Amino acid sequence: MFDLTETAPPAALPIDASTLALHLRLGEGFGAPTEETDLLETYIRSATAHVERRTKLALVTRSLLLTVSDWDRAGHLTLPIGPVGAIASFRITDGTDPQDVTDFALEPGTQGQRLTGHGCAALAPIPTGSRAEIAFDAGFGTAANVPGDLTGAVLLLAAHYYEDRTGASSPGLPPAVAALVRPHHQVRI
Repeated sequence: MFDLTETAPPAALPIDASTLALHLRLGEGFGAPTEETDLLETYIRSATAHVERRTKLALVTRSLLLTVSDWDRAGHLTLPIGPVGAIASFRITDGTDPQDVTDFALEPGTQGQRLTGHGCAALAPIPTGSRAEIAFDAGFGTAANVPGDLTGAVLLLAAHYYEDRTGASSPGLPPAVAALVRPHHQVRI
């Protein structure tokens, strides 16, 4: 069981409202905050959240706090979202006396990264009644660093949400969006 909390949101969205407005051919005037811009940003946030859930990737970097009460059977912890470049803090606490964990390693990659002991050894067990708190940043950096296919998926999905405001279309991802996120979809073995 884990709890993942966003402690600092991303500095920007993967695409801006003017990009979505241009894609939708809505015309000029989407630079200044307006009700229409707010609506477009709502669709971009929803599309971003959907793509991130589907891929288990944070697009634009944000700060997160993960709280867990146990490791997996091998004594490791698979992080629920990536890419994670570094761990800001890692501690075990019973709510009163936090102890920093220094004997750990972060596996490289973008998805399914694990925290292990050095040399892939098991992490020290979490004492009964305690929990581990891991603070980290996850994401590709700025909006400019997000892979193009994921940016495209957010754009197409946000446009789909805008154009289907009644919810009349079939459930699930539009085929073009599904094709763009498929290479990033993590498969469990």
